[in-house]
Amino acid sequence: MRLRRRMTALPVAAAVVAAVTLIAACSSSNSSSSSSGTGTGTANSTASAASGTTTIGVDLTYNSTAFWAAYINYETQYAAQLHIKLLGPLLAAANASLQNQQIQDLVNEGAKAIIVNPETATSLGPAIAYASAHHVQLISVDTIVGVGKVYMVVRASNTIYGLDACAYISSKVKSGYVLDLEGDLTSSNGADRTNAFDQCMTANDPNVHILKDPTVWTEATAVTDAQNAVNAYGSDLKAIYAQWSSPDLGVLPLLASKHLTGKVLVVSDDGVPFEMCDISKGSLDASQSQPANLYAYWALKYALDAANGVTLKAGDPGGGAPALQMVTYAGDSNLGDPMVAPFVTKTGQTFNVTPVDGLPGTVTSTAVSDAQLWGNVYGSAHGGVCSAQNAS
Repeated sequence: MRLRRRMTALPVAAAVVAAVTLIAACSSSNSSSSSSGTGTGTANSTASAASGTTTIGVDLTYNSTAFWAAYINYETQYAAQLHIKLLGPLLAAANASLQNQQIQDLVNEGAKAIIVNPETATSLGPAIAYASAHHVQLISVDTIVGVGKVYMVVRASNTIYGLDACAYISSKVKSGYVLDLEGDLTSSNGADRTNAFDQCMTANDPNVHILKDPTVWTEATAVTDAQNAVNAYGSDLKAIYAQWSSPDLGVLPLLASKHLTGKVLVVSDDGVPFEMCDISKGSLDASQSQPANLYAYWALKYALDAANGVTLKAGDPGGGAPALQMVTYAGDSNLGDPMVAPFVTKTGQTFNVTPVDGLPGTVTSTAVSDAQLWGNVYGSAHGGVCSAQNAS
């Protein structure tokens, strides 16, 4: 199957990005790292009704990466446009029990729907049950849910992420070692990226040995693993696939210090501004542009739909995809908006691979100069993709 993928400027989301100046990540009155307490639900509901706003809760696993910082910024911006009063974002800090409790607190505080970035695909069971009992629905961002029913999953295909990384690396590396800095394999994102990458590399690059290092999304672990691989394999290390962007901050300086820039390929995921800068400079080879802007905008739109009792079904037009689809994990199926995430390289290229697991056999990348890439839009609004404030 042939699939040509480019960054698509969706009419609503693109207009939002172009028309509105980005504002601070979140105000102190709307942000907290833990539950904001109890006893405020009636006051929140009354205030929302008086102002014509809808109260939406937000609970995230992380805010400590460039991607999630940008997501929160976009979410705050779009909430103001959509007349949404945000409760949160609360931060679970990778603690599934805390996240379940926080979601219960958001329900009790008057949230009409809740946006959540789950700790794992199967960790939200208690929260889903509690919210459902109180007629509140959840919208999952960036992670498939396999432990109950949510209103919508807002997420791009992470199997495509692994395929794209493989397509790039296998087109240029034919021997030696490739380091895969895996995310959390208990999460659908880490598992999907890893499985697709491994299957594709086995089919397309059988003479390359894959070094599989699980990092549980911990930057320090990823950088240490890269250091160990460089020390152990030297010039036989031909490429590194970092399954998210944060390791770049340590891996790229490491390679530069060993005079390996340009000799060891580096592919990562997220599409944050500093990746756009590094691709332009040639220190990073490619990145998947996971659309933080579309994730934020459409999660809020679906939360409004959920709060207002709108019924959606597979086949309806998607926000980031041509059509909504059912997505399945661990036996549970939920409605999803499988967004298109561009694969970014210095210049646009086409790669052909032996297809695996129903994935496409052709990958077409987007040039880093494309002004519509969210990392470029966000970077330009914050001093430029290579500015100090976008360097972490």
